[in-house]
Amino acid sequence: MPTLNWIGKDKVVSHHQDVPYRVFEHKYGFTAENEEQEQPTKCGNKIIHGDNLEGLKSLLPEYENQIKFIYIDPPYNTGKEDWVYNDSVNHPKILKWLGDVVGKEGEDLTRHDKWLCMMYPRIQLLYKLLKEDGIIAVHIDENEYHTLVILFEEIFGKKNNLGSIIWDKKNPKGLANKISYQHESIIVFSKNSDIVKDKLRRKKKNAKKILEFSKRVYAKIGKESYPEDILQICKKYKLNKSMFDKYKFIYDLQTVNTEFALWLKGQNFSGGEKAYKFIDENGDVFQTVSMAAPDKPETRSHRPLIHPITKKECPVPAKGWRFPDSSMDELLNSNRIVFGNDESTQPRRKYFLKENMFESISSYIGFGGNDDEFQRKIGINLENPKPYLFATDIVDWFTEKDSIVLDSFAGSGTTAHAVLKLNKEDEGNRKFILIQCDEYDKKGEVVNICEKVTATRVKRVISGYGNGKNQVESLGGSFDYLEIGDPIFKDDKNLNEDVGEAKIREYIYYTETKQHLERVQSPEHKYLLDTYNETGYYFYYEKDRLTTLSLDTLNIVTEKAEQYLIYADTCHLDKEYMLAKNIIFKKIPRDIKRF
Repeated sequence: MPTLNWIGKDKVVSHHQDVPYRVFEHKYGFTAENEEQEQPTKCGNKIIHGDNLEGLKSLLPEYENQIKFIYIDPPYNTGKEDWVYNDSVNHPKILKWLGDVVGKEGEDLTRHDKWLCMMYPRIQLLYKLLKEDGIIAVHIDENEYHTLVILFEEIFGKKNNLGSIIWDKKNPKGLANKISYQHESIIVFSKNSDIVKDKLRRKKKNAKKILEFSKRVYAKIGKESYPEDILQICKKYKLNKSMFDKYKFIYDLQTVNTEFALWLKGQNFSGGEKAYKFIDENGDVFQTVSMAAPDKPETRSHRPLIHPITKKECPVPAKGWRFPDSSMDELLNSNRIVFGNDESTQPRRKYFLKENMFESISSYIGFGGNDDEFQRKIGINLENPKPYLFATDIVDWFTEKDSIVLDSFAGSGTTAHAVLKLNKEDEGNRKFILIQCDEYDKKGEVVNICEKVTATRVKRVISGYGNGKNQVESLGGSFDYLEIGDPIFKDDKNLNEDVGEAKIREYIYYTETKQHLERVQSPEHKYLLDTYNETGYYFYYEKDRLTTLSLDTLNIVTEKAEQYLIYADTCHLDKEYMLAKNIIFKKIPRDIKRF
């Protein structure tokens, strides 16, 4: 399989392992009911301020193999974004890049190298966070499309390349001396294509609308009405409908189908959706499909079908029916076969819309809208955000109602907006995690985009915005705003006591159990983290002295369990005693797991 090589690659392929795990510092919670609050909401929605490489690494203890959908929009590397390569890779070639704004093609000959060095460790961490049945979708344009696909195939594997979606933005770039692009791409990869290959389906976009209209028009059967043009004339000129009683009619199935077909014809639906143009006697919407067999195996039926009115045989397809006799009988008995006006027409099968609400995901999307007006209304400004209605469709295709969605290039917070909108529409419980770093304004000053733009937008859509007739309803929801704090370990591999013992205890308990530490430390159980699955977990640690696990200090064990896992600086218990008492010793800091 082809791979890429570039300046600095050999220095970044393992850089994600060197990135320190850092603690998250809770700054505030936000809810639709109380708005900003000091205490955590613990809702699962997170907006994280800081470098996304450090943020992704610090998510690993809680979210490794847990993210269902990753949706990112990284810098396109056009030479116009003013992004800076700032990863702390300790190598002379890369150190020269730190703090320099990436330049345009021809001005900065290492522009693509810097971009690849920036993306590679982040993609590796994203891979770790993704569930086995998870999917990642990445927006990109022509500047780095080809390199990004090869990069993903190197990390995710070529067989997990699910393809690319062309997003026609309906707005050509207007390049003077090149082909004028009016599309971008969304590359889509899975962690394990064997698991997701049969699940890549999306809801038919207008299926719900079709079913709702059909229900309304079907309910008219047996009711009196007038032709639509007469109703419009009476409304316009304020005439009494009784003047036109001779044109009055009573709805039956035929008039219902006529009205339904006229409505459907006037809708801007796809051809596949418009094919569902019939309503049957039960009110079900259907299209008719051929029952002709594609081949000629012996199991297929060749029995003629008898027309229900003329009682004569209808034509049999040259290769027979698609189904065996038993299945043909089932279709007949369930009224799923449609006959023509007489026996000269080959019967067809009903294909119900309600049973076929999903379709394959297309490689092409035409969407020319933007969020400029929305940004103006809520008082934020960020260039080239993804339109939230567009993003809502993408998130809908690749998530379930309880999925966790991650966006590590959060920008204006479109992904969170999409998640909240979907939850409102289908009563889902999707969670979002956003990470956004600082950016630089035109004066070269640092701007906290995460608070000023990302969090502000999410607050607005949670609470609702606008006034009077322009008021937009609250989507509801909540989130916690976090800062990326200090690392758990110092450069010398010892514990960083500056983060506080509580954070260290939480980290150790999670590395051992994959559970969150809910138990509050108390004087009676000073060293106990908690008991889980019949194992008591202890962190025998003192900031100002070394701790030794011995017969004299076993009184630190304060709660009976079947097994005990104890962290301490040293251990003077012999192996036979520990085996007999079901004690496992782990040395501080050597045996504390690193992510």
